[in-house]
Amino acid sequence: MEVSDRDPDASAPVAASVEVELSGLADGVVACDEFDDGALESVAEEFLCASGERWGGAWRGVAVGSLLDRPDVTVAPDATHVRVAADGYAVCVPLKTALDAVLAVERGGDPLPAARAPRFVAPVDAGRTVKRVRELRFLRLAPGEDPQEYEDLGY
Repeated sequence: MEVSDRDPDASAPVAASVEVELSGLADGVVACDEFDDGALESVAEEFLCASGERWGGAWRGVAVGSLLDRPDVTVAPDATHVRVAADGYAVCVPLKTALDAVLAVERGGDPLPAARAPRFVAPVDAGRTVKRVRELRFLRLAPGEDPQEYEDLGY
C-alpha cells in the first residue's frame, strides 16, 4: 500500500465511525463500517490523482447504486447528478456514473487508511475521484447547466 510522507494520518486504520451523508434530493446516512464482507463489491480501476500519485488495482467497497435500495435512504427520481464531496474538494458527476461507482474501503485487500477512506472510485477522468468522502449530494441540473459549477477542485 502506498503511504504518503505528506500525510501523517495515511497509515492510520479506517475510523469505525466514518459516515457519508446523502443530501440534496436524497436523504440518509451511511456508516462505512456497517457493511459485512459479502456486501462489498470489487472493481479494478487505475487513475492519476490530483496530487500526482497514480492509484490503481483492486478496490472493494459498497456500490453507490446499492445504497438507493436501502429502506433508510430516499432519492428523488428526478436527480440527474451527484456532487461527491470531502473537506475542501468536490466533483459533480452524472447520476449514472455515480451509481456505477463504489465507496471503497479497501485497496489490494488492505483497509484504506482513515485519511483516504472511503474513496469514490469510478471510471472517471484523472482528479475526479474523491478520497475521504463525507457527502453525496444528489442534484437536478437543467439541460445545459454546467456540472463543473458545483465542483471545488482546490485549484
